[in-house]
Amino acid sequence: MIVLSLALFLLLGNVDVDVVTMPLTNDVKVVLAPSGRVELKREGTVSHVRVDIDRVGPPANAAPAMNTYVVWAVSPEGAFDNLGELDAGGGKGQFSGTTRLTEFGLLITAEPHYMVDRPSATVVFRTQNSLDPRRKTTSIPVGAYDYSMLKPISGAGVHASVTQARTAFQIAQLLGADQLAPQEFRNAQVAMGSLQELLMRAAPLDIIWPTANEAIRWSEKAAEVARGKKN
Repeated sequence: MIVLSLALFLLLGNVDVDVVTMPLTNDVKVVLAPSGRVELKREGTVSHVRVDIDRVGPPANAAPAMNTYVVWAVSPEGAFDNLGELDAGGGKGQFSGTTRLTEFGLLITAEPHYMVDRPSATVVFRTQNSLDPRRKTTSIPVGAYDYSMLKPISGAGVHASVTQARTAFQIAQLLGADQLAPQEFRNAQVAMGSLQELLMRAAPLDIIWPTANEAIRWSEKAAEVARGKKN
């Protein structure tokens, strides 16, 4: 059933999402399809989001070259808020985060790295339709970026952040960011060089992670600039 749903989402480029209007008080519980639970709570100007998923496989099982899962809040108008990375391990998934949106649905997508600014077409979980009068369904466009040319990168022996950094840099390269976003691409190159040096020295994760994060950030920025100049 999950595989069939994914194929449908990839084909249509849209997904129906149950949007919740947050009350001023009381917690809200939402079903995450095909299997999962969401707890929402509004405190002041912030909506707290907690996700629990009982069954989730590796991102690469959902689509080639995907390295992580990203949790999105999406408004009825289609504005996306990247809430962060799903903590997936041991077949289960968990997430806690916040958004300033007061009316939103949730998507969880498989992504090449966690700093993407638009959800891929590989939607693996979404808030489900409900008869609750505070909720309504809206159709959300997904799959703005084509990742079909990405080559999967082996994550054997390295932290997931390293695989994401290498994939983010590959995206920038495929978009021609070396020509279209030379400064941002150069910064990404420098960060990737530093990351490779740390790996060769077998540096500890608390040193590798910030450098991988920097490489992802600059690669994503280079990709954004390159896309903007192509459009």
